[in-house]
Amino acid sequence: MSLGKKIYFSPLGYLISLAQRVLSVFSRPIMVYGYYNKAQKKYYKATRISSSAVITERDKLDIGDNVWVNHYARIDASGGVKIGNGCQIGYSSMILSHSSHMAIRLNGEQYIHMDVDARKGYIHKEVCIGEYTFIGGHACIMPGVKIGKGCVVGVGSVVTKDVPDYSIVVGAPAKVIGSTLDTDKPFFNDETVKECYYDKNLLNK
Repeated sequence: MSLGKKIYFSPLGYLISLAQRVLSVFSRPIMVYGYYNKAQKKYYKATRISSSAVITERDKLDIGDNVWVNHYARIDASGGVKIGNGCQIGYSSMILSHSSHMAIRLNGEQYIHMDVDARKGYIHKEVCIGEYTFIGGHACIMPGVKIGKGCVVGVGSVVTKDVPDYSIVVGAPAKVIGSTLDTDKPFFNDETVKECYYDKNLLNK
């Protein structure tokens, strides 16, 4: 492990993470190591989130450890968002847990004056992304969607329906075109993979 990572994962890492977030306001996007999960009240040292990522209502974002959120990603957690350990969220991707596309029409000029819960047609639905799932750049995850573990969501895909574990999905709307089990299995005899693979139960089948 490099000296830089050793420092990040030391007690000093929390202070460095805080300082980076402050400084990033005045600089180009950087990846910031360390994230405090308000939902779980835990600090995850190995989670990295770009300084340019936009997260709304952080207290409703339940994000795991060893997660990567790339530059200019947007996570709307207003309806609740859960992201499992080891996920990667691609460049300029969006995770949306609310939608106002009907409510703005149904409530007309009164929309802006109403409380969120009073707006007819307003959608607030939790999004769940399983552990070690990869969300490609410019993808969009719609409110209420549940994506299983070990999935790959292709670049630019729009996910409107639930996705089973180990699926590869692409398109707008996204459709299942394959399985990550097929891409991973050729490596199952590798000693490093045997030791490190995220889902040990699969190795024994």
